[in-house]
Amino acid sequence: MKQDSTNSMWALLKKEILISLKTPSAYVVIIVFLLISGYMFADSLFLSSVATLRPFFTLTSILFLFFIPALTMRSFSEELRSGTLEVLVTHPISRGKLVTAKLLSSYLIVVASLVPTLFYLLVVGSIGNIDPGTAIAGYLGLLFLAAGYVSAGVFASSLTQNQVVAFIITLFVLFLFFILDKVTALTTGSLAYILQYASSDFHLSNFYKGAVDLRDVVYFCGVTVFFSGMTSKWLELKFK
Repeated sequence: MKQDSTNSMWALLKKEILISLKTPSAYVVIIVFLLISGYMFADSLFLSSVATLRPFFTLTSILFLFFIPALTMRSFSEELRSGTLEVLVTHPISRGKLVTAKLLSSYLIVVASLVPTLFYLLVVGSIGNIDPGTAIAGYLGLLFLAAGYVSAGVFASSLTQNQVVAFIITLFVLFLFFILDKVTALTTGSLAYILQYASSDFHLSNFYKGAVDLRDVVYFCGVTVFFSGMTSKWLELKFK
């Protein structure tokens, strides 16, 4: 039974990726993301005249607030709208592996979208010396951030059959995580510390400095596991 569940998960993952490859909207989202990130990278590079990828990493994390909700909004919402999710949950696949397949399909698209941006490494390297460690840490930070954001988007998509509503919910949640450390100036003591620690941007900033801190890795893994677990639990309650 466990083997059947695993096979079903990989089959579902393959199906989800193939559907994404056949969906024009996915290509539109990816192209728009690359165009905007490319423009902002070139703009920041020429304005600052400094050979660094940090502005690109910072701006990409902001783009993720819109890019990832656009990618994840259909993951469960479309299944709920068409009624195919009720059929899917009857297959020999656990809720956890079902969620994992949905999460991985969107996450792999995000990873694929970041691959063309590696060209920026060559551009920056041709202008000046670039620290490979800082560049690697920056991309690792984006990958960890994407995992947490995608898991939140998949959870939001499981709540509604309306893709626009799923997009708005995800955007709100991600924006909340993004700004938490920005409001610490209005608070003091333990609350300020809690808000700062809960902020995705706070943990991401350490990666941009070239530091891969275990606490930051645990944070992003924790966010991913939390939302994935919430999605699995919600599906269990919805389809008892």
